[in-house]
Amino acid sequence: MCGYFIGKGITDRNKGGGSISVKGSAERHVPATVAIWDIGYRSSGNDPVELVEKLKKDTEFVIGFLTTKHGFTKEEISVQPPSISDTSLIERDADTPPPALRYNGYQSILLRTSKVDAVKPAESQMSDLIRDGVMLSGSNSPRYMFDALNDIKPAMIQEATKNARLAADQFAKDSETKLGKLQNASQGWFQIDDRDSATPEIKIVRVVVEVMYEVE
Repeated sequence: MCGYFIGKGITDRNKGGGSISVKGSAERHVPATVAIWDIGYRSSGNDPVELVEKLKKDTEFVIGFLTTKHGFTKEEISVQPPSISDTSLIERDADTPPPALRYNGYQSILLRTSKVDAVKPAESQMSDLIRDGVMLSGSNSPRYMFDALNDIKPAMIQEATKNARLAADQFAKDSETKLGKLQNASQGWFQIDDRDSATPEIKIVRVVVEVMYEVE
C-alpha cells in the first residue's frame, strides 16, 4: 500500500484572487480475484467421427487434470464445442499434393475460478496432458482479473484526496500564498495493471483525483 502526490499547480490571479489545481494519487498492490484459463487442444485425422472421439477423449483428460489433480470443480469448467475443418477445401496449386490428414479438429475448455492460487501450480504441470496424448494448441496462458474494486475504492479516494491536499499545501507554501476553500474536486480514473509479466496474478490499482483550491 502506498500513495504519492503530483504537485503541479496553476494559479490565476484575477481580481486579486487565485486558484490552485493539484492532483493526488494512491496505489495498491492487490491479488487477483478471478482467473480465466482457456485451454485449447487439437487433433487431425482422415475420419471426422474418429476425430471427434479423439477430441472427446482429450476433453476427459483435461477435465480430469483440472478436477482430480488440481481441485477445481466441474461448475468452474465450461466445455466449448469442437471445430472441424476440411483441409481438402483449401485452395492450393495444382502440383501441390493434399495434406496427409484431411481433417483438423480443435476444442477448448474454459476455466473460470476464484481459486487463483491454484492456477499457477496447475499451469506448471501441463506437461502431464502432453504425456496423456493431448496436443495443446494456442497460448494456454491464464488471464487474471481483479473485480473487488468497490471494496478498496473509498479508502483509495480518501488517500488520494489527502495527498492532493498535501500537494496544495506545499505549492501554497512555495508560492507564499495562503490556501483557501475547496472549489472543485474530480475523482479522475482508476487503472488496474499487472504488476509485471512474471506475476500477472498481482495487480497494481491506481487512482488519481484532481482538486482545486482558492489561494489568497
